[in-house]
Amino acid sequence: MRLKRTLSLILSALMLLGFTACSDIDSESGVITEDVVIDEAPVKSAYPVSFGTETFEAAPETVVSLSPAITEIMIELGVSDKLIAVSDYCDNDSGLPTVGSPANPDIDAIIELAPELLITQSPIASTDEVRLDQAGVRVLYLEIPTGFSYLCEEYIEMAMIFYGAVDSEAVALEALSEIDDTMLSAQEADIDVSFVILYYGLDSGYTASAGNDIATDMLSAFGTNLLETDDEELAIVSYEELSELDIDVIFADDALYGEDIEDLDAEIIYLELDEFSKPTAALSSLISDCIAALS
Repeated sequence: MRLKRTLSLILSALMLLGFTACSDIDSESGVITEDVVIDEAPVKSAYPVSFGTETFEAAPETVVSLSPAITEIMIELGVSDKLIAVSDYCDNDSGLPTVGSPANPDIDAIIELAPELLITQSPIASTDEVRLDQAGVRVLYLEIPTGFSYLCEEYIEMAMIFYGAVDSEAVALEALSEIDDTMLSAQEADIDVSFVILYYGLDSGYTASAGNDIATDMLSAFGTNLLETDDEELAIVSYEELSELDIDVIFADDALYGEDIEDLDAEIIYLELDEFSKPTAALSSLISDCIAALS
């Protein structure tokens, strides 16, 4: 039950931020008295909420999202009505205004929209940050999660921003319930294979996960990534190098269907690996496909 404990620990750490112990202190001596009877439990306030270096005094009412993943998370958390614009790459069924790409946002358009909060997972140029700050637009930078626990943490932090300390725990748990159950099912399936994760082909070989990313972290529920290193996210591996490895399973991107990796002595499971680059709880369906293929 390691995964369930991980999620519980994240919740405990984040939801208790800002809590303070209540004691009866003599105002003159500064001594804490022990014979105090508390008739009622202290009332828990929704705001402010804090995580990391961020503190929110109230829920933002207008938001621009430059991240497809963050846009999806806001939808899952039930706060899509706060969105007033999204990036060109976000799913945009509501027909919201678009404000450029995550790497090259239209700062003039964002300032004109005047959102309370701009959320991004891509760094913004320092000169643009200054302009946004001068225009009264708060910028929240969230790193792309590199593991399942970090993905859970992101949902919890987002729920805290929009729901405060009182209701956010239940909202986050609801949004994460399916993927939490799926990851537990993957672990309990007791599958132990050696694998590699191949994203796309190059003239020199294939681009593969070298660990330190969410793909390896989540797929490690099924075994060991043979290309995992300590400090790299991607590796270039040739067909010859792959043929020398004792690979049980190749998790391959759909785009590699029909490539020469099919000649290797390994089971190939084709997946939409691009989903790992914009991780949300929707990764549950991808992990479920792996469970079905490996069981």
